Amino acid sequence: MNVNHLKAFFEVAQAKSFTLGAKNLNVSQPTLSMQVKLLEKRFGVPLIKRSKKMFELTEEGKIVFGHAEKIFSLLHELKMELENFETQNMIIGSTPYISDHVLPSVLLAIREKHSNVKVQIYTGLSKEVLDKVVDYEYQLAVIGRLPYPDNIVSIPILKKKLMFISKEDMGQRISLKKLVDYPVILPEPGSATRDYLIRQFAARNLKITNIIDCENPPAILHMVQLGMGGAFFHLFSIQREVQEGKFHMADIEEDLCLDYDLIYLMDRRSSRMVKIFTSTMKTMRRSI
Repeated sequence: MNVNHLKAFFEVAQAKSFTLGAKNLNVSQPTLSMQVKLLEKRFGVPLIKRSKKMFELTEEGKIVFGHAEKIFSLLHELKMELENFETQNMIIGSTPYISDHVLPSVLLAIREKHSNVKVQIYTGLSKEVLDKVVDYEYQLAVIGRLPYPDNIVSIPILKKKLMFISKEDMGQRISLKKLVDYPVILPEPGSATRDYLIRQFAARNLKITNIIDCENPPAILHMVQLGMGGAFFHLFSIQREVQEGKFHMADIEEDLCLDYDLIYLMDRRSSRMVKIFTSTMKTMRRSI
């Protein structure tokens, strides 16, 4: 059996269109149609019900498509594993908080056992990082919890308590209701922290009416120092600034905690780099 013919059928079946399938493979539609016909000839059965009104696979076509999906997933997994083994590169995505406060100790532990592994770290909003994992740009990532597509493996890693900081003293404890009209500086859309906080307000029939968007955590801290508004941060990441008196910190009555997950694509589960990072992260989970 010609793998190219199977690939042609797989792309057509996925796209439910000969036109889109040809575009995805960068071949002409007649060429693609011929490859599918040759596969049908090889199996001796029609795989696609040819109709101008709608695209539909035959029962045999559905069986072939299911096996083709597994075959190409395994081939991609094999390619990824061989590439990772050859290059020894570990490409990690994370949020700024994770790259600043969590990854350094994890990567140090990895380097002690695997000195030949080269690590590249890229930071961004959780949604941006997730998209790059899905697009095969990052091998894995540690981000704030989001809704994940079905092909993503997620492993709970951290749960961090959120505190509210402000220039003015708002007391030791504060409720979300008191912050509805207060200027709140939030990360831009795509941040798991922002998504989580808005959901927590909505769950209590509350809505923040005065939001200031800012992507950069240091910039958010500076804006708080200037008295432009308040912000939500993890205790560990702002403890020094609080002790230095740069702003006041209040505990949140609703006890908000943000979950962080280690994520990677399902077809990377056999990747050596993913196995090394996952094993190290799980071992260190209680100490970070």
